[in-house]
Amino acid sequence: MSKLSKRHFWEWFKRNNKEYAELNKKSKKETMYWLNELNAHLRAYFKFFSFSLALSEKQTATLTISVKGKAAHFKKVDTFVATAPGIPGWRITALEDPVPVDFLLDKQIEDAGIHPRELWFSMTSYDPDCTGITVYHPLCTSENEHLFLQLARAAIYNLLGERAYGMDIGWIDATNLSYADPGDIQRIEDLPACIGSRKSSMIVDHSGRLVSMG
Repeated sequence: MSKLSKRHFWEWFKRNNKEYAELNKKSKKETMYWLNELNAHLRAYFKFFSFSLALSEKQTATLTISVKGKAAHFKKVDTFVATAPGIPGWRITALEDPVPVDFLLDKQIEDAGIHPRELWFSMTSYDPDCTGITVYHPLCTSENEHLFLQLARAAIYNLLGERAYGMDIGWIDATNLSYADPGDIQRIEDLPACIGSRKSSMIVDHSGRLVSMG
């Protein structure tokens, strides 16, 4: 059971929202205090909640509630955000949006020694219900495979956004490019389009009868 109600959290954030809108003007110590406060209040409501903030002096600030791709908790995030009050100067969203493939990946890029745009991928099956992905790079070995896998997971999360990452990706493997079928691989940045094309579409007529499926 949550220690704090949704209403309690949003009332607290509404009272203190200006502290977060002005984080860029605060000292490092003050900034860490307010970030820790927000994290503590969120986790008191639900331990898997986290957040991201996008601040702008001239535009609306954004608070995004996240569960880092854990699809089992998406409904809880959606319900929580749906109860948020209107706060002038703020946009409050559920789950992280797609961002550039290398967004905030400096450490993973340094550790792996490559840029994520150098990665290739293939789906592990032509079955649309099979959502496994194999990621390839010519420098991937059994010794550094874990570093390539960390980079690949973060890059795919960035490309797809949190909701699609949690719902459309089953598992991710990494291996050397020599194991790939040259006719079956695509650049990593083509993944969102690939995922979209694999989703079945259907047409239903006015009587509810299935006309076609593609």
